Amino acid sequence: MQDHVSAYMHRSGDQQGAPSSCDLAAVDDVPANGHKPGKAVTASVYRAKIAGHSRVVTVSWSRDLLSHAFAVAISGADGASAECRVELRPWQFWRRAGSRRVELCGGASTAPATVRVLWDLRRARFGAGIPEPRSGYYVALEAAGEVVLVHGDMRRDALRRAACAAAEAEAVPVARREHVFGRRRFAAKARFHDQGDVHDIAIECGGGGGGEGGDAADMEMSIAIDGEEAVQVKHLQWKFRGNQSVTFSRAKVEVYWDVHDWLFSAGTRPALFIFRPIVLSSASAPAAVAAGMLDGTVATAAFCLYLYAWKRD
Repeated sequence: MQDHVSAYMHRSGDQQGAPSSCDLAAVDDVPANGHKPGKAVTASVYRAKIAGHSRVVTVSWSRDLLSHAFAVAISGADGASAECRVELRPWQFWRRAGSRRVELCGGASTAPATVRVLWDLRRARFGAGIPEPRSGYYVALEAAGEVVLVHGDMRRDALRRAACAAAEAEAVPVARREHVFGRRRFAAKARFHDQGDVHDIAIECGGGGGGEGGDAADMEMSIAIDGEEAVQVKHLQWKFRGNQSVTFSRAKVEVYWDVHDWLFSAGTRPALFIFRPIVLSSASAPAAVAAGMLDGTVATAAFCLYLYAWKRD
């Protein structure tokens, strides 16, 4: 289990078999060298049925001092892919609502399919420094006369705009990626389930004596959820990769961390934190969870949250 997180940071391109739900978020390379520290990026990953095939749909948002954009990328095991990117400029209000058709093509044995991307951000409300709207918006996908995905809180508006019904099998969220920035403290808000409550996540890392810097031999790290400390790691230089279970009512969240690059790469790459819900199929005792994880009897939720934490100088 200790090396589980490392597999996400250093994936091999020739692994056999289809990726699990949580692996969908790691299919794309971690944007470390190409990612600009200070540029906020979020991405929501869905599994959707489009043109008769199960496909991965990623809705990503980015923002810095000069630009604000969102993109929709579609890919599948058959090799077919499509992408739509929309740049949002403060002086181009008309671009905050619109639609665009893209061709899903490139598959060896799949006929090209047309996918329509629709969006409306005219009433979108953004948080400070956050690239994705908090409310008042939608980004939707329509294919073959049905809406297969609605991202955002204006579902009715999206269906009315598309002038067609929602697909019988709608897209399922499987992962979310966020990039957070800080010197010692890193904060994010997240849902561990699609319809669950929003939780406050706070990660703190520093010298064991309380200083912001400190000798690497004294480094400590803590992870708090909703203001309560859930994970505490001392002697971080020895335990820079690991995992720990955190209990929430009848559910558990497995927390993985990999902070190797914080300690040994001078901040050129981010640390990675993964929050993976584990939902019990019955009101089992906590002691049964560990055994269930070993023998496969515990039902796992098909969702993972990935936080990439960048240290600022």
